[in-house]
Amino acid sequence: MIGKTLYLPGFSHLLSGSRPQAQKLARETSALDGLAGLVGRFIPAEIFEPEEGQRRRAFPAWVTFIAFLGQVLSRGSSCRETVRRVQAWATASRQTVPDENTSAYCQARARLDLATLQSAHDELGGWFQKHQGELWCGRAVKVIDGTGLSMPDTKENREQWPYAPNQKPGCGFPTAQLVGLFSLETGRLVRFALDTLRSHEIPLARQMIAWMEPGEVVLADRGFSGWGFMALLQRKGVDVVMRLHSARSVKEARPEWKKPARGENGWTKSLWAELPETLAVRLVSFRVAVPGFRTEQITLVTTLLDEKLYPDAAIAALYRKRWAVELFFRDIKMTLGMDVLRCCSPELIQKEIWMQVFGYNLVRALMLEASWAHSVPLDRLSFKGTVDTLRQWTPLFAPAIFAFRRARKELLRIIAADQVPDRPNRYEPRVKKRRPKNYRLLTRPRHQKLASGV
Repeated sequence: MIGKTLYLPGFSHLLSGSRPQAQKLARETSALDGLAGLVGRFIPAEIFEPEEGQRRRAFPAWVTFIAFLGQVLSRGSSCRETVRRVQAWATASRQTVPDENTSAYCQARARLDLATLQSAHDELGGWFQKHQGELWCGRAVKVIDGTGLSMPDTKENREQWPYAPNQKPGCGFPTAQLVGLFSLETGRLVRFALDTLRSHEIPLARQMIAWMEPGEVVLADRGFSGWGFMALLQRKGVDVVMRLHSARSVKEARPEWKKPARGENGWTKSLWAELPETLAVRLVSFRVAVPGFRTEQITLVTTLLDEKLYPDAAIAALYRKRWAVELFFRDIKMTLGMDVLRCCSPELIQKEIWMQVFGYNLVRALMLEASWAHSVPLDRLSFKGTVDTLRQWTPLFAPAIFAFRRARKELLRIIAADQVPDRPNRYEPRVKKRRPKNYRLLTRPRHQKLASGV
């Protein structure tokens, strides 16, 4: 439940006026709705300000953004459920009850400007930059990895993101590949790049170099351990810690890699020519003796050459934290629902992803505040527990109902108290106890199957 009066049509008359009227709307909605008030602590509602002379709408941009965010925070929440909420709130407030058709709300989501959603993401990112987490050896660490996403099987989605290999027409789903850049200290998703499943991860990773700062360290697995990508990062002053690619052999303690004669896939000749002829790296090998772990011998490649400042044990311990990115993706995909997207066009798919990212970062911001307020390690806090708590507590962030400061203080206390067990070296077999239903698989398009009657 998100609030009481934010979505009511009675506020829509304020949106056709000037900037002061739009700011007045932002203040009133932030005061009357819990989720809007909470989001307003991190981003200004004015970035959703309507243009001069814009027509009156039941779902203006700021209202639509908060409604969409409410869906993101409740996996499986439908547009129909959101409209039903609006109707219930309108009835309780003795306002005109909107039509039960979801068309107006769906059109409002389509009207959300992608650049505005990115601005909201950047505003929240600015809050994180002012509240850094614990650094590693005095340096910020970003971790990068890729994952796959599926979406409804529509013609528009298929044209943008084809099926995964070995899927029959009409029997599969369009699949996209997303490469994300996370802050290891806070868990924030800094930026992402999206492309088809057939594209390589490194070209997508190169798109995010602009969001890496000199002096940072990038942590990644062997899929990103390409000479060109590492040289490009070093040129910007960013060091790397990566798993050594299987195509390279371990022979020298501190080898000097020469630039390949030809550029790798996706490199222009001019950019490749700008890179240095050699790349000084350091290899770090260590053995994993934990029962259940897949790999026993691991070799890392890093551009952190000073063994006194960055000893082998510290490098190995840092790489072990790379697994955190798998948990970050689990949170945003399984808890919030980004693993299976629901929009039916590429334009809306991108907006849905940006909303998922904003919702994920909003939850991470609350976890970070709770960690500071109660001196609890951030990685001990439950993401799922924070989402559950947030959904139930947002109504109390309306000052008309409850004292905002008191509600926020109690919210952070509850988030900090919901800690996951500290289980280092935990090993759980990837097996399921509950059996799935014994349905046959779809091997040809559904309309053909219905026509044949088989």
